[in-house]
Amino acid sequence: MTRKPPLKFRQFFRNFVGKYIDRRLFTYILSRKIKLFAGSYPLIVSIINHKGGVGKSCIATNLAHALAMRGKKVLVLDCDPQCNTSSIFSPAGDIAEPKSLYDIFAHGTPVDECIYGTSYKNIDTVNNSPQISHLEVDLYQDVKKSYQILRKSIRKYANEHYDITIIDNNPSLGLYTINSLIASDCAIIPIEAGCRYSLDGFVAALEAISSIAARVNPELRFLKAVINKADGRTSISRASVDHIQRRFAAKVFATVIHTDTKIKEAVAQKITVLRHSPSCTASHKFRSLANEVLGLL
Repeated sequence: MTRKPPLKFRQFFRNFVGKYIDRRLFTYILSRKIKLFAGSYPLIVSIINHKGGVGKSCIATNLAHALAMRGKKVLVLDCDPQCNTSSIFSPAGDIAEPKSLYDIFAHGTPVDECIYGTSYKNIDTVNNSPQISHLEVDLYQDVKKSYQILRKSIRKYANEHYDITIIDNNPSLGLYTINSLIASDCAIIPIEAGCRYSLDGFVAALEAISSIAARVNPELRFLKAVINKADGRTSISRASVDHIQRRFAAKVFATVIHTDTKIKEAVAQKITVLRHSPSCTASHKFRSLANEVLGLL
């Protein structure tokens, strides 16, 4: 039997989510500035949140693997200068591929020259390089052109060769994340259970989706949010999950990703949890999340 969160935590989330998040979130969704996604293959998905540490890379890599296990041809693009996703899919965790996303932004290298196969069936990747963080100042010299780089370089090729493209992003709404959203059909927003700042980042991400859809990419839609790092042992986490699910039921995936030692072990080995421990709870959850994503298409 699931333990009910203490009253003080339930009251906190009623006050915070009810008065702060509801007012801002539903202003966007109900006014139709943000439209929920209803589409089909091929599909380009951005994983975003303005808050760091919510598990974007974990969700991007494991969701990609789960979709690939369902027979979908998946391209994973690492748009985060930290290169965590690149380390998962590169041989032995080596991110020093000859050409990467850096070359697309710096030199206009065609995307097909930057795509590499992986040891994961049905998954190819465009890796990143830490050097890309030094490009941003130069790219801002011509913002209008720079914001379109990713869309012009990957969208046509990705849609012709892959069922689903997943783009992992850094924890900001800067130039690279904007590029990602302009190139995408939809976005998934991870929310860290029990973290107030994660909810702030959720709202900021929705605002970015709304703005980009209105001004640049009318195809962009909000897919759903996914609750991550839930910990049933803590009252604040249980209260957070309970309230978010009830308040935003139609906008949140039913699958909740819980904290799991197997995920940490997989990250330490630079592999997905689905490869590290296929039968663990976390692996079942990611397969369930993939089924939900496919069910929306």
